[in-house]
Formats: sequence, C-alpha cells, structure tokens
Amino acid sequence: MSNDIKFLTFEAFHAKSNVGSTKIRVHNLLKYWDEAGLYKYGEKPEVLIFQKVYVSKDYKVPVTFPAVKILDICDPDWFEGVPIKETVDAMDAITCPTEPLAEFIRQLTDKPVRVIKDRFDLTEFPSCKIHRGQAKTVVWFGYHHNASALKLAVQSIERRGLRLKVIADQDPFASRWAFKPKEFESKYEFVKYQPDTAYLEIQKADICVLPKMNRPQDKFKSENKTVIAQLLGLPVAVNAEELDQLMTAEQRNKAVDTVYDIVKKEYDVNKSVQQMKGLIDEIEFNG
Repeated sequence: MSNDIKFLTFEAFHAKSNVGSTKIRVHNLLKYWDEAGLYKYGEKPEVLIFQKVYVSKDYKVPVTFPAVKILDICDPDWFEGVPIKETVDAMDAITCPTEPLAEFIRQLTDKPVRVIKDRFDLTEFPSCKIHRGQAKTVVWFGYHHNASALKLAVQSIERRGLRLKVIADQDPFASRWAFKPKEFESKYEFVKYQPDTAYLEIQKADICVLPKMNRPQDKFKSENKTVIAQLLGLPVAVNAEELDQLMTAEQRNKAVDTVYDIVKKEYDVNKSVQQMKGLIDEIEFNG
C-alpha cells in the first residue's frame, strides 16, 4: 500500500477551523494512521483524499491531480449546487458515511463507492455516565442552523417541566418556540460549542433530544450525534414518547447499557482507518 497519503480537507480549503466533519472524517483517523497526513500546497502524494472538496469553475485540481484520488463526502452537498458528477468522474473511488448517500452516488458512477461511517477517537470520551434520580435536563447539540429541529420538541420539554440546554456555534434562541417563551427562558441554557469541553457539557444533561427533520437531505445524514450521546452515556429521544420512557435513572441506565458496548466496538475510528487502507489497496491492485 502507498505510504504517502494526504487529505485535502474542507477545513483547510475554506480556511475554517473546528469543522465537525473534518475532525470526524480526517483528524480522528490521522491519530492512528502513520502513513497519512494533511496536504500542503505543492505536494505530490501517491494518494490524495478530497474531504468535501469539489471541482468548481475556478478549481480543477480534483480533475488534474496525478495520483490515486478519493472523494470523501459527509453531506449531500449537491443540494447547494456542487458539481458532484464532475468531481465523481475525476475520482478513483468515493467514500461516505451512510448507505443512502452511497446509493445515490452509485447512480452517478461505476467507480467503487464505500460506506465508511463517522467514527471517533474513544480516548477523547469521559467515562460513561451513571444516571441518578429523575431527569431534569435535556440537551441538543449541533450547528445553530439545524436547531429548527427543536421547534416542536421545545413544547414537549416545556410541558414536562424539563430544562433545555443547547450547545451550538451560535444561540438559536430555542426558548422562542415554547408555549410561554418568557417563562421558559429561565429553563433554557445556551452553551457555545468549544471542542475541548463539548463532551463534558453534553454529559451534564440527563437525556439527549434529537428530533427527526423532514428535509430532503436528512435521509442521507450520519448518525454521529446519536453515537456521541451514547458514548457519553446519554440515552437519545427522538420524540415525546421516547422522552417519557427515559425519565427515571433506572430507565436511562438500562437504555445506555443496551447499546454502549456495541457502539464502542462499531464506532472506534481504528475501524475507519482499516477500511480506508483496504480501499486504497483495492484501487492500487485494480489500477
């Protein structure tokens, strides 16, 4: 297998920092992959992995770069006008985190399309939470522009007398969706997302609420938020019925115990490293 593998990341290409997809799909892997690193301008690695970096009118490197090329997708970016077909045509393979996303890409190409799930560095997680007492606080976390998922959930949370913590890049002011917004403000807490403290902040809550959304792109979304919550020891509720089933400590501990060991095994980032290495071997063998 090639021993000179580089990632050109969404984070670097757009001069951003603390991008969740780049951390999950690149930085987590690099901790356990000695042969791989971050691409620097002018380098000519044997393998270049484009993490959410696409062809555009003024950017043709994915087409012209003389190396094994893999496109790693984490979101259905074509909804925003990305030239996905042109980029896919330039690749030797495509990776993505979910089967629905892979199925869509397979309609565009006969190149290998592999599902490599969003996985995590397990050493970054604190010990699994042990629940005690009645539930008092629920948490939602993510980018603020996705917080509209809470529109209906806030009223269910309000009716049950629970507190709501939102951890995001910006405050979505989720208390405005309550029956009585002014009164609910005292039970609403916004915490700005910080990479070093996010897991501990999430774990302070009793239940993670992740209501499902009905946008066209949502069927392609990764389950990474659910996995993060479960690795922290928080059960996940997607609707009011599930919320009611998690109010006691016994119910919450049981819900976590059912999935915790399975999630730790399946979502260890070392598994993603091995899958990516296997894909590169396959491309080079068939090339």
